[in-house]
Amino acid sequence: MKKPLLLISFLGIIIVVLLLVRISMINSISTTGIKLVDIQNEIDSYNKQNEILKVKYLQAAAYTNIASKAKKIGYVPVKSDIDLSAPLPLALR
Repeated sequence: MKKPLLLISFLGIIIVVLLLVRISMINSISTTGIKLVDIQNEIDSYNKQNEILKVKYLQAAAYTNIASKAKKIGYVPVKSDIDLSAPLPLALR
């Protein structure tokens, strides 16, 4: 009579332990899911900021923008009369 009672109590203890393990695992997974959503939202925010910064960078680095800022500061294009594309003779015969 003791053996079935011992077996039933042992199985009951195992069931309770497994239920506690299951509850802790589910709690851990739900917390991880919330953190994952927060991290994904943060990544989306950073991606949007990167796109905005990329557009601003390309606008600032555009040649027309640089040329207009140079004119505002007072730089003018230099037109040189010296042409170095043709080689100069070193000595005359």
